[in-house]
Amino acid sequence: MIRRDKESIHTMLQNFLSEKFDIAPERTSRDVPLRDLGLDSMLVLDVILEAEDQLGTKLEDLTIPRDATLNDVADMIHRNLEA
Repeated sequence: MIRRDKESIHTMLQNFLSEKFDIAPERTSRDVPLRDLGLDSMLVLDVILEAEDQLGTKLEDLTIPRDATLNDVADMIHRNLEA
């Protein structure tokens, strides 16, 4: 089971992007817009579903900004875990 702090969530997301989409971790800084990594809304949904699987939970509030960054996704996941 993945730890549920923000840093662990960010690392989990980086690892998934590296494994699934072959995006080097050094490209996935917290503030890079996901679209700059080649991720459209459907691929972001894949990332969110993977997070649910790895964390063993259902995320209820999937609200993220229009030009979301990896940090925005990590914050959304963390917010759900605290609820």
